[in-house]
Amino acid sequence: MGIPKLWEIIDPAAESRSLLNLATVEGFKINNRGLRTFKVIGIDISIRINAIESALKAARVFHPGPGGQRVVLEKLFYQFCNLITLAPLTPVFVFDGPGRPSVKHGTRVVNRPAQLTGRLKNMITSFGFYFHDAPGEAEAELAMLNEHGDIDGIITEDSDTFVFGAKLVIRTSGPSVQDRARIYTQASIENKVSLDKDGFFLCALLIGGDYGPGIPGVGITVAHALAACGFGGQLAGILTSCEGIEQIRCLKEWRESLRQELRRNSSGRLGRRQLVLAEAIQETFPDLEIARLYLHPLTSRSPDCIGIAPSIALWKPREPSVPQLSAFCSNYFAWTGSHLLKKLNSNLWPGVAFQMICSRYILYGSKQKLFVSPSTQARLIKIGKARGNNHTSADLAPLDIHRVRVSANNFVALAGLDSLPPIAEVDLKLVSIPKLILAVATRDTSHAKTELSSLLISEEIDFEDLSDEGRDSDVGKNRAEDKTQEAFEVMDSDEDDLLKMHHILAEEGIIDLTSD
Repeated sequence: MGIPKLWEIIDPAAESRSLLNLATVEGFKINNRGLRTFKVIGIDISIRINAIESALKAARVFHPGPGGQRVVLEKLFYQFCNLITLAPLTPVFVFDGPGRPSVKHGTRVVNRPAQLTGRLKNMITSFGFYFHDAPGEAEAELAMLNEHGDIDGIITEDSDTFVFGAKLVIRTSGPSVQDRARIYTQASIENKVSLDKDGFFLCALLIGGDYGPGIPGVGITVAHALAACGFGGQLAGILTSCEGIEQIRCLKEWRESLRQELRRNSSGRLGRRQLVLAEAIQETFPDLEIARLYLHPLTSRSPDCIGIAPSIALWKPREPSVPQLSAFCSNYFAWTGSHLLKKLNSNLWPGVAFQMICSRYILYGSKQKLFVSPSTQARLIKIGKARGNNHTSADLAPLDIHRVRVSANNFVALAGLDSLPPIAEVDLKLVSIPKLILAVATRDTSHAKTELSSLLISEEIDFEDLSDEGRDSDVGKNRAEDKTQEAFEVMDSDEDDLLKMHHILAEEGIIDLTSD
C-alpha cells in the first residue's frame, strides 16, 4: 500500500521504541492534553481487516460469507485484547467513507458488508475504543487529524499517510499491533532524509501509488533525489496557486526543469545522469486528477464535506466494558459457559486490569488493597519487579516496570459468569505496569515524586495565585508539597465507603466513561 519502497528510504529517520514507553512518557508523564491522559492514536481499520483476510486467504481458509465475517471479528477481538495490554493508549479506529476513490491500484473498491461493520463498531465501543467514519479515505482523514493535533499519532502500514501530511506515524510489523514499533516523525524525516509533505507528493506521482501508475523506470532512489531538489514543493505551489493558462505555462516550465535535472544532474543528487528518464516525462505529466486526490483529499475539514464531524472532545481514555464484551462474545462467537470464561480469563482479563490501573479515575484503599474504577474493582494481590524492565538503548526514557497480580473475581461477576464452577488460576496472571502509573494509582508519593514534579502529580495544584517570587519561595514550595500530599492521601476508609464513592461519581456522569 502506498508508495513502493518508501519505507526503506525513510527508515534512517525512524526511532525504535516500545508503545508502552511512548504512551507513558509522552502521554501520562507530561500530562498530555492536560487530563493526565494518554496518547490518542488513530488506526485505519481497513488495514487491520485486509491483513487478517490476506492471512486467511494465504492459508486457504477464508470465506466471504457470514462465517468468514465471524472469523475476522474473532481475530480482531484477540488483537484488541492484546492492544489494551500493550500501552495506555486511546485508539480511534477510522472507517473509509462513501467519498473515497472508487478505484485503487486499478481495482474497483468493494465496500465491507454492513453487518460486519456494525458488529465491529459495537466491539470497538465495548473495548473502550472509539470509531469515526471518514467522509473519504481513512488515511487522509487520519493525516488531517494528526496534522491539526486532534490525534497524537497514527498506526499504519500505508505510506500514503505521509503524502497527506501526517506528523507522527507508528509502524508495526505483522497483522496485529506489536509493542515494539518504528516511530516516524515529520521533523525527523525532513532532517535525516530530506523529505517533506511535498516531497512525498512528488514521489507518489513519479513512482505511482494507490491512485495510478507513475513514470515507467522511475524508482524510489531517483524520486527521492528529485524531491530533495525541491521539485515537489514547486509542483504543489503551481497546482494550488495557479489556474487556467498560467497553470499550463508554469507546468510546462516545471516539466522542462525536471527534464534538465535528469539530463544534467546539476544538483549532484542523482548519482548519474538519467537521459532515458528525462525523455519519459510526457506533457501529460502529472495527471491532474491524481494530483488533486493527493493535494486536496476529502476530509471532515474539506469545504464541501457533508457528514458527521469527528467527536474529538469525547476521545478520552475509558475502560473496557466487561458486561458488553461478554455478551458480544456469547452472541457472535457462540462462546458460552466455562468455555467463555476460559477465553475471557486468558485473553481479556489482563487488559481489563491494565486499563483499570491506568484509569485517571482510579480509587485505592490501602487497608483493603482494593482498586475501584468506574467500570470494575479488583483486589491487589502482589507487586513484583519485572525481569526485563524496558531498559533498552533505543528508548529515550527507560521505564521501571512492575509485574502486578490482581484478583479477577469481580471481572467474572461482571461477565455474568460467577455462578460457574471456578476455573484454575482465576486470580489474574501478572501484567506489566510502569512504576510511575502504579505509584499514581496507589497514591505512593515516595515513588511518584521521583518521576513527576509536584505540579504534575496533582491536578489540583494551581500556581496561578502565586506570584513569581512565591513560586520560588519556601512558602510556595511548602504549599505545593502540602497540596501534593493532599492529592495522594491514601483512602483508608472501609470497603463500603470506597464503593459508595465509586457509585456517587458514576451517577454524577463525570466518571462513567464506558457508556456511549
